[in-house]
Formats: sequence, structure tokens, C-alpha cells
Amino acid sequence: MTGLLLGALPVRADLLQPRAPDFAAKYEAFTLVLGPTRRLVYGTYRGTLHLLETRDGKLIESATRDLWSPVIEMLGVDLDGDGQDEIIGYTQNARLFVLRGHDLQDIWNTQEGRFKQIQSITAADVDEDGQVELVLVADQRLRIHSGLRDTEEWVSSRPYTDQDIAVGDVDGDGKDEIVLISGLVLDALFREEEWRYEPGFGVEMDLFDIDRDGRLEIIGVGAEGLVRVFDVDERRVKWN
Repeated sequence: MTGLLLGALPVRADLLQPRAPDFAAKYEAFTLVLGPTRRLVYGTYRGTLHLLETRDGKLIESATRDLWSPVIEMLGVDLDGDGQDEIIGYTQNARLFVLRGHDLQDIWNTQEGRFKQIQSITAADVDEDGQVELVLVADQRLRIHSGLRDTEEWVSSRPYTDQDIAVGDVDGDGKDEIVLISGLVLDALFREEEWRYEPGFGVEMDLFDIDRDGRLEIIGVGAEGLVRVFDVDERRVKWN
């Protein structure tokens, strides 16, 4: 999917090597970085980030950054509300980082060894304070971390091993929930269990209002490749 998306962009052949069909084998996470200038950031399997932007109708590399370990997941998120996305993510050696979205410079990052393993990450204002927090599963604990500084705000006492996590209002009550791919839906503010779907939501998931009823559904993809739609307010599988 990575190769298909970037292969469709108007990229000069001399800017991105190897060819687009080889892209997925050579590069790791990528994300759009929104702001006054629309950018794209991707990481190589060696741990180097590349920031691309459009100039005069061409896609130009504007900055690079070495992280010394492959990036497993990256997101472009406007953490401070200034209209410019920051880049958050984590590396294979479990370093959590937040970088400036226009030049890849540090806002903060954790020291190597702080975490042994990071399983998943997303970003949302989960404590309703007007600031975006990082929500992650690391070292088998669900953690809430400040977005703009290296400060952990909350850590669970029970273990979690989820490889995918999302935040959104999935039951139409006007408040966000934390959705874990293992099948657990938590109130985002108090982290209390609202629903548990024992088989789990699959191996990949996303949140989307697929039927336009004003409530987000959980879209899960199983290991067998089947897509299922979960309705949280009705506590059921809506479609498979």
C-alpha cells in the first residue's frame, strides 16, 4: 500500500530511489504533514526520515533526519493548535519522538532504553483539557503522555499488549472512547471499561461513520482478511 500511494504521486525519478514497486521493501512508515505547506514524511529501513514538499509543481526533499532505528509508526498531528502538524512516532528500538513538522527538528524524544517495546500509538485530547495527548501501549501498559513535553500523565496498572489503538466517540454519547484492537472499549477520560468484545476486533482497525448515522463504527480486518463493522452503542457486529 505504501508503494502504491507514493508511486501515484508526481515524484521525479531522481528524488526517490529505488523505483516505486520496490518502495514498500525499502521504506517504513510515512504520513502526510498538514500546515501552510502540504508535506509528506517517510522513513527508510535504516532509520532516516525524509521530508518532502511541493515547490513549483514538483515534490522536493526539504529536510532529512537520522533516528538510527527504523520508524514503526508515524502520525502528523497539530499538537499546539497553530495550524502546523507536528510529527509523532516511535522507532524499532522503542524511542518515542515528537518532531517539528516543517524541518524534522526535535521538540522532544525519549532516551534509548526508556521503553523496551512500544506496541501502538495515537493522539487525542483524552482528558478534555484542550491539549492533545499521546495515547500509547508501551511495555505492556496503556499510557497517556503529554504531547508537547516528555511527561507521562497516566499509566495503567493492568497489562495491555494491543498492536493497534484508536480514539473517538464510538457510542454517540458526545465523549471519546479509547478503542483497543483486543476488543476493549474504554471511557477516554476515566479509562473505565464500557464494552468488551471477546474475539477482538481483528489484526487491523479504524474508526469511521460508515452508515452516516453520526456515530463512529469500528472497522476491523481479521487475520483471514474479512472486514467486520462493529456498532458499539448497540454492542454488536453490524456487518461482516
